[in-house]
Amino acid sequence: MLGHVDLPPTVPPSDAPEPIVVDGRYRLDGVLGRGGMATVHRAHDILLGRDVALKVFPEVHGEDELMRNRAEVLVLAALSHPALVMLYDAGTDLRPDGGQQDYLVMELVGGPTLSERLRRVPLDHAQAARVGRDIAEALAVVHAQDVIHRDIKPGNILLTGPDALETGDAGEPAVKLADFGIARLIDGTRLTMTGQTLGTVLYLSPEQARGEALAPSSDIYSLGLVLIECLTGRPAFAGTTTESAIARLVSPPRIPEDIDAELAALLTRMTLMTPDERPSADEVAAALAALASPDRTLALPAAAAPPSEEQSTDAVPAAPTPTGTRRRHPRRALLSAGAALLLAVGGLLVAQQVSASDEPSDAPSYPAVDGRLGDALTELQESVQP
Repeated sequence: MLGHVDLPPTVPPSDAPEPIVVDGRYRLDGVLGRGGMATVHRAHDILLGRDVALKVFPEVHGEDELMRNRAEVLVLAALSHPALVMLYDAGTDLRPDGGQQDYLVMELVGGPTLSERLRRVPLDHAQAARVGRDIAEALAVVHAQDVIHRDIKPGNILLTGPDALETGDAGEPAVKLADFGIARLIDGTRLTMTGQTLGTVLYLSPEQARGEALAPSSDIYSLGLVLIECLTGRPAFAGTTTESAIARLVSPPRIPEDIDAELAALLTRMTLMTPDERPSADEVAAALAALASPDRTLALPAAAAPPSEEQSTDAVPAAPTPTGTRRRHPRRALLSAGAALLLAVGGLLVAQQVSASDEPSDAPSYPAVDGRLGDALTELQESVQP
């Protein structure tokens, strides 16, 4: 007689799909964002037991496409700054059909994008200065490595936490710069496909919109547009794609009138039409660091004083005397006014004489004016009579 064997209970099949694991190590847990060049997933590193951001490029089969994908790896591997998204690893996942799929393993940043944050409410002066300082410091490192980012926009700026701009250490970065997918070396080495849209239209520099050779100052212009949007809650150049692109070729963006005077002056310099006249990333970072200081008193434009109870709101205020303008002597003012009146009347008389016949006309009569102005007119009349 055979002994009884207890079989394990039957486990019903789960309806949950089998998780996708890239390269046998990174489990995909969800999509964080999609772009034309890659998809960014929230992933879990099974080996090290930590959550990461996994940027997966489309499957490719040609060597040229592989080189384009790996260009971003080379850029990120040379960059290191607290305000730059950190690169942990990179690799290639071999597909069963013989294709290859490159991926980047990057730091998973806990907060939303700046564009998502701006949907709630614009930033105040200190918050905008802090964002600008962090990104400018990161760009200083990027530009020192002879790299131009070329796609500075709110969607590529990540907050380190949901409330990073409201709380946290002001000395630590509140935001990080991401996505070097269309970066370009300053010497002109192309890291992207020919004909691909380079940069987001709303934040292009004028030289970028014209398709000209770029310098680090192009990133500074784009950062200036981002900071204007931080303060106003809307893009500096609105409208359709064509309207937005053309507008920046005609004039610089409008700087808000109700912001700190030093911040306004800096934004004006950052968005100058001539690239060589814009400040460097180091200069922008230093200026914004001072503006972001919690001890600094903002130099805001003075608000107009409300009318007093004795002053009627319907009264028209007297025009102020321009600064540096000399007060005119009363007699000279009267003479000037009289001269203007005589010229006007004389002009009418000349017109009448030209249109009339050749018959002699009566002597002109001037209007009678009482007071000091009348005396001045009489004096002028006598001085010009033949």
